Amino acid sequence: MPTLTFRRLRDEKQETIMRAAIHEFVENGFTRAKTGDIARSAGIAKGSIFQYFKDKKELFIYCAEWSLDVFLRVLDAKMQIGEMDVFEYLQYHSAISEVLGEERELAMFMQVAINEPGLLDASMKTMYDVGEIYTKKLIQNGKKRGTLRMDIDDEMLMEFFYAVTDRFSRRWFRLYTSIMSETSEENKRAMAAERDQMIILLKKGMGC
Repeated sequence: MPTLTFRRLRDEKQETIMRAAIHEFVENGFTRAKTGDIARSAGIAKGSIFQYFKDKKELFIYCAEWSLDVFLRVLDAKMQIGEMDVFEYLQYHSAISEVLGEERELAMFMQVAINEPGLLDASMKTMYDVGEIYTKKLIQNGKKRGTLRMDIDDEMLMEFFYAVTDRFSRRWFRLYTSIMSETSEENKRAMAAERDQMIILLKKGMGC
């Protein structure tokens, strides 16, 4: 994780460094990414990277945390996630895709992070920790509104939510971060139909 020296930097400087690192990882992957190129893009001395992070691995993992945090904060500003339950959140397909479009490189990096074999567990854990804050709020809101069961523990509801939505979310990121082509209206309709089926599954489970 970042050192105290990094955390003491102005927010704008931190963002410049993080976006430079994310761009390098998206372009070259973890193994071929060069910290010297990151430093040059960020306008800092090469050795500064290692004043801010122990090594390239820690920088990569923090990029995963930082990317998801930025994505969720931008989404919250548009949608007021803090006021929603899980079902409302999933219905806002257009707003989520809009943010993915605005922060395309961050979304692309998150896709890189979950496909980096040697760093998958660490990347997923750090993103899970960030997402957990928002997901817990969605679940608590659902219980307050009576849209989620009160007899099931919050942690168990959260695990079920992640289990149902995980593969959909990964496919969704692949779709919206495709470098080769823009998302077609047909693909958007297909994803919306899948989302609606997923919401039914979340509400009613797999039983008849």
